[in-house]
Amino acid sequence: MGETRETGELRFALLGPLRAWYGEEEIALGRPQQRALLAVLLDAPGRTVAHGVLAEGIWGDGAAPADPRKALQLLVHRLRSAFRPYLAESPIVRVGDGYALRVPDAGTDFAEWRRLLAEAENGTSPHATRELLRAAHRLWDGEPLAGLPGPHAEAVRARLAGERLTAVERRLELDAELDDRPALTAEAAALCLEHPGRPRLVAVLMRALHRAGRTAEALAVYEDARASLPPEPRTAPGGPGTRRGPGAGDAPAPDSPAGLQLRILRGDPTLLGGPAEGPAEAAAPVRPVPEQLPADLADFTGRGPAVDALADRLAGTGGRAVVVSALDGMGGVGKTTLAVHAARRAAGRFPDGQLFADLRGADPTPREPAAVLAEFLRALGTAAEDVPPGTAERSACYRSVLTGRRVLVVLDNAAGPEQIEPLLPGSADCAVLVTSRTRLPGLAGAHHLRVDPLPADEAAELFTRIAGPDRVAAEPGLAEEIVAACGRLPLAVRIAASRLAADPGLTLAALSEGLRDERRLAALDDGERAVEATFALSYHRLTPEEARAFRLLALPDAPDVALPCAAALLGRSGAAADELLEKLVDLNLLHSPGFGRYGYHDLVRAYARARLAEEESGTERSAAAARLLDFCLATARRADTAARSVDPAEQSLLDTPVTGTGRPLATGADAVRWMRDQAPVHAAAVALACADPSLPLAQAAELVDKMGSVLFERTQTTVIAALAARITEAAGARGDLAPEALARYVRGSMLWHVNRYEESRDEITRAVVLCESLAPDAGPAARVWAKALLTLAGNARVNGRHEEAAGHAGRAAEVFRALGAERAEGGALGEFAFNAARGGRLDEARRAAERGARLMSGTGPVSAATGRYYLARVLRLCGDPEGALAAATGAREEFARLQVAVFEAAAGDLAARIHAEAGRATLAAEAAEAVLPLARKTSAALEAALLHTLGSALASLGRPRQARACLGDAAEVYARLGITAEEAAVRALLAALPSP
Repeated sequence: MGETRETGELRFALLGPLRAWYGEEEIALGRPQQRALLAVLLDAPGRTVAHGVLAEGIWGDGAAPADPRKALQLLVHRLRSAFRPYLAESPIVRVGDGYALRVPDAGTDFAEWRRLLAEAENGTSPHATRELLRAAHRLWDGEPLAGLPGPHAEAVRARLAGERLTAVERRLELDAELDDRPALTAEAAALCLEHPGRPRLVAVLMRALHRAGRTAEALAVYEDARASLPPEPRTAPGGPGTRRGPGAGDAPAPDSPAGLQLRILRGDPTLLGGPAEGPAEAAAPVRPVPEQLPADLADFTGRGPAVDALADRLAGTGGRAVVVSALDGMGGVGKTTLAVHAARRAAGRFPDGQLFADLRGADPTPREPAAVLAEFLRALGTAAEDVPPGTAERSACYRSVLTGRRVLVVLDNAAGPEQIEPLLPGSADCAVLVTSRTRLPGLAGAHHLRVDPLPADEAAELFTRIAGPDRVAAEPGLAEEIVAACGRLPLAVRIAASRLAADPGLTLAALSEGLRDERRLAALDDGERAVEATFALSYHRLTPEEARAFRLLALPDAPDVALPCAAALLGRSGAAADELLEKLVDLNLLHSPGFGRYGYHDLVRAYARARLAEEESGTERSAAAARLLDFCLATARRADTAARSVDPAEQSLLDTPVTGTGRPLATGADAVRWMRDQAPVHAAAVALACADPSLPLAQAAELVDKMGSVLFERTQTTVIAALAARITEAAGARGDLAPEALARYVRGSMLWHVNRYEESRDEITRAVVLCESLAPDAGPAARVWAKALLTLAGNARVNGRHEEAAGHAGRAAEVFRALGAERAEGGALGEFAFNAARGGRLDEARRAAERGARLMSGTGPVSAATGRYYLARVLRLCGDPEGALAAATGAREEFARLQVAVFEAAAGDLAARIHAEAGRATLAAEAAEAVLPLARKTSAALEAALLHTLGSALASLGRPRQARACLGDAAEVYARLGITAEEAAVRALLAALPSP
């Protein structure tokens, strides 16, 4: 006997092809009959298996050799030879009239499978049980004993397949219970198609569809499956836990398909909730806990009764969602400070987080509730692409997300009830604090609290704490004069005391005299005038450089400005700007809501703007605005490159010059974060350019174009469209055709992405006309022209005008070719090829699609996948379904890896259609269901297309009710979008279905 390996452990795998290892080295087990013999022995580890049983398991009744005993001896000999290089003694031993296999207790994946299932039966929590089941399923490598002959292998396959399916059902039930898997619907639907008549699978699918908002489909699943379901256990009305057979008066079990049908029809709210409350589990998904409250003031003074009243209100939440308190009072009286102090004191009662928003109600343009809702939803863990487009939809989503959470919401500086109401939670466990300059009598359920100036003693105490007790004690009586001159308003007192603390040489007497002079000069006679006098006193003591920074930072109408933008605005280095702005923060003339961000109290902003208008020349204001716009555009270009690896020929659509280099952005995530965070500053820069004829509208138009390129999400499209409309108006008034063309293209593109096709077509058509008037073949307008033509092509395609679409896309491809923009040319060729194929020009279409795919293959992974997707569309129409399916599947996998959801859904829809056309209805339904959740988040038109495909496939599979639900939803979406040709096709399918 040859040498054997000295170390190692013998292991076997049955949950897939039969394999064996010694240590890390795989053992060659030989021919199928040898492995079939080994499989029989592995099914009875350590026990003797008689010759007759072995022969029956390998060959059955009619296929045994003439001498089965001799044949078995030969098979055993060969198997022992396979083990000999590894083991000194064979694991197969002769025992009486048979053989036995000596293997360790845990030497097979089958043993590990059974161990994990047993642990799952006794799982300590739903999460722990599910993790055990997932670990068990990871052991599988395909069909058990794949490829082995004989009755025994067939019986083992059937038995293990049943065990596996039962375990899958249990895992899916836990997924439904925990409600944390968006892909659950697709997996459950696929299994229902593969294994009809399984009540547990039907129940899981019904629950998942209902929670996904597809209630009609959930009910239809039950109706279609009813005939194939076995009789259900029933619950006797007299005893909730009593089970008995079907009979009069019995109720179906609540979690059975019939029970779920009744609960859905009755609107059972527990079906839409998450898991029952209980101790937190380590495996539970972590929900973000926002902590957005501004910092509390270390020198907060007074307000004891008000703080106590707010604390009592917060302690009494529960039973209904209420606005705990609406604080009103004049500007500078300390409403925000009081609200933040009370909120921080109560934060422990709200373990799921605290939300804060400045609604800018005192500004000329208060914040839109939709924008605030988008920020809140993202802070609560909703992905940007999942935020709905409209205010009402966002508000409903916000209330749903807050269900079951204890969150405190602070809404500062509100304009009125109509701004607040969409931001109110629906959960009884949440609370809201609102501050406003005016009383809000229309706010239902609110407890109103008027915030007055501080009492004289509390105002003096606040002054002393900031200025220092020694300074105040050195000049008795003057502190009371100063706080009286400040109207006892905390903001004014704070600024006056900060002025004193910052200047050791300034006396209280000089400060008091200065305030008296300022009040006389301004004829001050009310509280807010007292604040203005305090501003003036502090402002007049600033250095010229500090005063200039104070004025210029008020130029953009934005809540706050990031340090890099502020440095550009001021024309100073980052370090110099930081030093200036931090000095203004120290004087309470600015506040810093976050690291490197600077803003004003609204009263201070108004004062700074007044100073800006009176003391800065128009030339200097224009120069500052130009610096800001230039910096924003330069950084936006870098963001575009980081986020999209932009083709140089597409980088600047108008060849707009910039003088700066912008801010470095390392990754695509950094780019998106910057562009999202700075969107208010970008909007302010665009507004300045539109209002100032000396500023280049071309820069503003390109900045808006970059916003659209990087922030490709529903939360920004309407904002970008509005900015583009503002540029078109200003450019039209100036006769500046190139920026107007780009702005119209951007607006039309944004409208296209929110499915407003007719408006988009009108805007893009006007952009094309403008470009053509600019001789685009010879100028930078060529890029705008080509992109506008391509968008027109997409619009025509959606509406079934394929010849028109091919014409637009073909012209776009020619222009991109002349520009040397290979990726863009490839995309245009893909659009052209699809529409040409729909028009019957198949050879021309295939050549164009193949060229487009080649051009796009070398310009980045997203472009390469897009090229494959475009090619797949054309191959399908050209009669090459298998080539089309391979390209579509490859594209979908790449889009999934790159997290490009909208194209992943489109490629999945294409694969589903190819399966359907080949008569593979089950595969079509599975492919459509797998990407439908993505389409619902990204594109209504894609959602309708997938529902159309899914409905058709379900009809072919004999599920008319579920098909009707899908097709009905598709028709409604198509009707809403105005896509009449597809709507008509779907309604024709509906009419052909049998009556319910």
